[in-house]
Amino acid sequence: MTAKIPERRQGVPTVVPLLFAIGFLVLFVFASVSGVTTVKETTVETSIRLPALFFSLSSASILFIPIALVSICCAIFAMLKGQRNVAMMFSFVTFASFLAFILLFQNESVNATLYGRLSSQLKDLGVKFKKRDVGAVISSFDPMTYLMLACAGIAFVLLMPQWKSETARRGLKKDLLPYAYIGPHLLFFIVFFITPAVYGIYAAFTKWDLFNEPVFVGFDNFKTMLFDSGNTYYRQLRNGLWNTIKFVIYSVPFCIAVPLTLAVALNTKCRGNKFFQALYYFPSLLSITTVTLSWRYMFSPDYGLANKFFGSTANWFTPPYSWIVIVAVTVWWCTGGTMVIYQSALASIPRDQYEAASVDGAGPWAEFVHVTIPGMRYPMMYTFVMSVVAQFNIYGQPLMLTGFNNQEANAVLLMYIQENAVKKQVAGMSAAMALILGLFIMVVSFMQLRLMKANSPD
Repeated sequence: MTAKIPERRQGVPTVVPLLFAIGFLVLFVFASVSGVTTVKETTVETSIRLPALFFSLSSASILFIPIALVSICCAIFAMLKGQRNVAMMFSFVTFASFLAFILLFQNESVNATLYGRLSSQLKDLGVKFKKRDVGAVISSFDPMTYLMLACAGIAFVLLMPQWKSETARRGLKKDLLPYAYIGPHLLFFIVFFITPAVYGIYAAFTKWDLFNEPVFVGFDNFKTMLFDSGNTYYRQLRNGLWNTIKFVIYSVPFCIAVPLTLAVALNTKCRGNKFFQALYYFPSLLSITTVTLSWRYMFSPDYGLANKFFGSTANWFTPPYSWIVIVAVTVWWCTGGTMVIYQSALASIPRDQYEAASVDGAGPWAEFVHVTIPGMRYPMMYTFVMSVVAQFNIYGQPLMLTGFNNQEANAVLLMYIQENAVKKQVAGMSAAMALILGLFIMVVSFMQLRLMKANSPD
């Protein structure tokens, strides 16, 4: 009986497409785009390297650049791991996304980035004009840009398997089928998470008004917020961050205790428990705007149900009552989702543990402390960390309930971030505030996880 000789995989060595993929990244550093326009018989021209264009934050077509960069990095990683089919797929995504960027960018009649630089040159030359006087900005890419496109295309072609081989087709299907499921999610993750995160971090080190091209200023924004005590942003950072921390301290215990109480009560399978479960979960389906405006009506000092029903004259939107209202609204809104998680955790605790505790003479409270809580340790750890992260991002409730009234007693940091970025158009400073808030959340979450891991049994 003749042994079957395994089919030898044909194609060029992986190192060749790997060099082309690396060449794509190297050429990206040196490639550039140029623009030219003529206004009132005066012609001006400018040139921008692609890395600078990537951070210009001015054109929707530029969003294809991070997709191409992330994809080519994934292709390089896949080639280093010996996964040729996966590398081929990411090389094709790189080629397609970069081609889309080139075509869409060139089709923009008046590109914002190129126009900003060209208009500065025209003003320096003493030409007086308005934007409508600019008929078009003609953009063109240098040869290195097209070499980048060629590198991605060649890498894709060299990694293609032998289609006539049944073994190659089966391997291709096996390797790429998982990406058919995660592909859309991965695309949205790159576009709506990685890209804004990179742009946000970069914007924190710039002076930017959302309209013109950001100007890199290094750590000036952070020096102003952290050390310049006479500056408005110094006061805003401290007041906003302290109010945010106070809200987290006030709300998180209730965001854990109230859903846990409801979950334990519903776990008794009382009559109508499904109705009450749906009733408690319903607020989490509503938008924060709907929830906040409804509760604002309830606590209105003029016609609100709270004052009319109890005969009170309190103004619930001034300290110290304002924090009570904000926390109550938040807990009412957030309870449903956490309650469902706790119900699932309670259902997974074996009933024989409760029976054994009952035989040992444990009462309801002892069963709750020694059986229920240990059995829900990991779901509670998860909800605790997520609740802290969510409440650090508090924004809608204080904005619509109190705003900047009461001498900004309830103004949280995200309110200052939005106010400075949109209304005052100091987006660079707002991005720096957001970065500080993000770092603070990361540190707090890391400390939570370390503390819980240290206290959990092996």
